[in-house]
Amino acid sequence: MKNRYIIYFFAILTIIVFGLLYMIEIPSPSSIITEKYPLNLK
Repeated sequence: MKNRYIIYFFAILTIIVFGLLYMIEIPSPSSIITEKYPLNLK
């Protein structure tokens, strides 16, 4: 019976962790880079 309780504990813990990560807004690791290139057209 102890193994069953350990499995239930980890299953509920993972559901709670994934729920909390879904609620927290994690910003994407991308950043917008804007650069100005001077074009010398001849």
